[in-house]
This record gives sequence, structure tokens and C-alpha cells, in this order.
Amino acid sequence: MKKKGFERFLEILPASLSYLVLFFPIVLSLFCPEGVAIFIILFDFYWLNRALVMGVYLLSAYWHLKYEESINWSERLRYLKNPQQLLLRLKQKAKNSSLLERRRISEEILVLKDLLRHPQRVISPSEVFHAVIYTTYKEPFEVLYKSISAVADSDFPNKRIILVLATEARSGKEGQQIARRLKAEFKDVFYKFLITVHPDNIVGELKAKGANATWAGKRLKEFIDRQGIEYEKVVVSIFDADTRPAHSFFSALTYKYLLHADRIYHSFQPIPLYSNNIWQVPPLVRLVAFGSSFWQLIESTRPYRLINFSSQSLSFKTLVDIDFWDTKIVSEDSRTYYRVFFRYQGRHSCIPIFIPVYMDAIYAPSIWQTLKNQYLQKRRWAWGVEHFPYLVKKCLKHKEINFWSKWSLVFRLLESHVSWASTSLLIALGGWWPFLLNPYFQTSVLSYYLPFLAQRLLALTWIGLIISGFVSVLLLPPRPKNYGKIKTLGVFVSWVFVPITAIFFGSFPAISAQTRLMLGKYLGFWVTPKELAKN
Repeated sequence: MKKKGFERFLEILPASLSYLVLFFPIVLSLFCPEGVAIFIILFDFYWLNRALVMGVYLLSAYWHLKYEESINWSERLRYLKNPQQLLLRLKQKAKNSSLLERRRISEEILVLKDLLRHPQRVISPSEVFHAVIYTTYKEPFEVLYKSISAVADSDFPNKRIILVLATEARSGKEGQQIARRLKAEFKDVFYKFLITVHPDNIVGELKAKGANATWAGKRLKEFIDRQGIEYEKVVVSIFDADTRPAHSFFSALTYKYLLHADRIYHSFQPIPLYSNNIWQVPPLVRLVAFGSSFWQLIESTRPYRLINFSSQSLSFKTLVDIDFWDTKIVSEDSRTYYRVFFRYQGRHSCIPIFIPVYMDAIYAPSIWQTLKNQYLQKRRWAWGVEHFPYLVKKCLKHKEINFWSKWSLVFRLLESHVSWASTSLLIALGGWWPFLLNPYFQTSVLSYYLPFLAQRLLALTWIGLIISGFVSVLLLPPRPKNYGKIKTLGVFVSWVFVPITAIFFGSFPAISAQTRLMLGKYLGFWVTPKELAKN
């Protein structure tokens, strides 16, 4: 479909800005190398501050993660049956807690008090159902079995869980055989085990996760309607095939969902940890996996910025109101956030749940295929830039929404993608252009101070990398028996390769995605192959 002029302009803008940032020091080096030198020094100083701030946020996020993992969420749910009694217990607990814990409990008390002001919005935990949708396309039986087993092993009653295995017709007979085999294993475990088969070649759909999930969601709606279950009493979680929720995830999700009186206006975001096979993957891929997890951890400490990514949960009523997931785009996870935001006139936010869902890092039988798959996965994530035209047009249309609330979404999306594409290359190469392109610059005073200051400023950013390495070791799953302690040390030391991964699995895929959008060469959905790692 041919795009109109304004929409094409919006598709061209992100890549144009990224290229402008990258070529600015090159062109300016020919005419004003001193200006480039000053710009690079200021830029490096900015990123030094940002790296240190991100390190602090990461430590804070790790504390939040450990704090929420320490809570007995099943007990919290029992007390939630009597909100007044829960309020008294929380107030008492706050008196005997540390400063950080007291702050968390105080926030919890404020939300609970709001719920008590709306008694008609109170729902008993025993009335809640969870619908868990696993979208799958040619994943091995073993991958899906481990994921579904994690759901079955949770501390939430299985008989209030509806498991939906969303398959694709194009996966052929083998895919359906795997689905039937899984149903035979788990049919008596859950309230219901549904298998949906998404037809191939539906007109207007992209061959993507969103289309499969929407087909599954509509079949789920038919089942819920037959059962007479109220939509607001069903919480839907959508997972990739390799996602294994932590033991307490569903209880924590239920508690946070019920605690909010305006629950349909929220989505809920767990922490994705790509650690199922983290010991077996190559060091560079391990860094990318940790980096993705750490970014989500950091964003969760800033909920005003938090956007849904990969695994997500929300009320079934909310899903019905937005007509499920978008069937025509690649990045359906974050698009769901934006669609809910505009459907409810800006009254939408994402609630962080500092409970992990464990996923696979990229793995393939050969190192080169592993690296290639990692690049393709990052390019698919960078294709989230496709939201930019959609957001601008929606913001212009919805004049009833607060100006800052809506346009801040546009700015953050644009800034993040331009930074994604340009920052690591600018740090690595920007300071060299005045020397390479303007021989007269070498005779200036700044030619001496530029390398000196840049090296020392960037050296200080290693503080942030040391923090990242430290947290990565803390988040490692138990070490396999055939691996020695030197392997753990290797995880920490491998952070020295961050400059490499930032360029090859950060800037390059982001530039590729933005360039394709600029040229109108739109990406389809690339399914990440799921291979079982060998010890």
C-alpha cells in the first residue's frame, strides 16, 4: 500500500536524524575541527554522567528485584481478601522496615487506600483467572514443555489458569503433533488447555506474532463467553515459546492487578532475564542478553518511561476494548501499550513487576549462525521505530490528551532510536575525524587535549561496566556441574567487549532498521530460532 506524503516524511525522519548525527562531525571536521573537538568532549562527558546514573539505576533495580522475590505473594493475596486488615498489616510492617522498604510499602499503602475508596472495585483473589497465551511457530517440544511446566509449577492455583497454545497452520503437521502431545501432558493440570490454529494468508495480516496472538485471543473470548466469566476477572499474559515465569510470578501479578482500582487502565511488565541457556552461549551473545535484561531492569525503576516489551500482562477487558493485538506490524508488544494509551485518552501506564520471566539467549549450532541470529533479533527489535509515524499521527488526532503526556512518548521513541543508532559509533570514531580530515588541526592546542580528555572521560565509564559485570554475576542461574569457577570470572571479564557489542549488535542493526523504513523496504517478522543449548 502506497503511503501518503506526510507519513513517508515521518518514516524518513528517524534515519535522517541518525545519519545527520553521524556525519555532522565528519563534515564539520573539514571546516571547524575545533568545534568538533569541543562537541566530542562534551558528548563524552554527557555519556560519562549517563553511564554512572545508569549504574545507580541498575543497582536500584537489582534491589527491587530481590525485594519482590522475598515477598510471600500468596500470603499477600490471602490478606487482600480483607483490604482493611491488609492496610493495618502494611502500616505495622512499615514501622519495622528499612528506609527503602518503607518507601515501597508506603507506595503500596497509597494504592490500597485508593482501592478502599472504591469498594465496588474490590475483587476477591479467588475470583481471578489467568489466561496464558504461548505463541509458537516450529519451536521444539522440549522448549514448550519446559515453559508450560514453569506455569504449572507456579504458586498460583492451576485450576484458575487457562493455557492457550497459539499455533500456526503453516507450521504443518509436525507443529500440530507437538501441540496435541503437549495437551495430552497438561490437559488435567489447568482449568483449560486450548489449542488455537491461526490460518495462513489472511488478507491484510502480516505473518507475525500479533496476528497469531489476536486469533488466539478471539478464540479465548469465545471460551470465556461460554463460561460466563467476567472479562475484568481474567488477566491475560502473552509469552514467547521459551518464556518460563518465576514461581511467584502469577501471585505477584494477581496482587498488583487487584490492588489497583483502575486496573483496566494498566498493563503489567515483568523483568525478562535471558538466562535459560546463558552458560552455554558465546560471550558476545551473553553480553547482548544481559544488556537487554539490564535495560528493562533500569526502565522498570522509571515507570513513567516504561513501555511493554516481549512478555506482558493486562486485563482481558482491556484487550477486548482494543480488539486484541495489532495484526499488521512486527512490534506488537510496544504497539499494544500505545493503542491502550490512545483508546483510554491517555489514561494508561505500565506497572513494573520485579519478578523475572526467564527466556533463552540466542543460540545456534555454529558460532557464526549464533551471531547472525543475534544481529537479526536486534534488528527486529530496532524495527520498533515503525511506531514513530503512528504515534505522531495519533498525537495530532487526540487533542483531548494532555500535550506533554502524548508528545513525550514521541520524543522518547525518537531520541532512543537515534541514540541507539549513533551513540556507540560516535564515541568510537567521532574524536578521530578532526585528525584524519584536517591536518591543520594537529597543530592546535585542542589536538593535544582532545585524546587526553576523551580517554579519561571514557575510562571513567568503566565504573558503570564494573557495576554491570557485578550484577550479571549475581543474576546468573546455578552453574552447571561441568563448568568451573573460572567460567563465572569469564562472565564478569567479558564486559570489556561491550564497545564491540554496542556497535555490531546495537548501532548496525538500528541503522539497518531505520534505513529500511526510510527507503520503504519494510521488514517482516523474523522468528528467532529456538535451539536447545548443549552443555
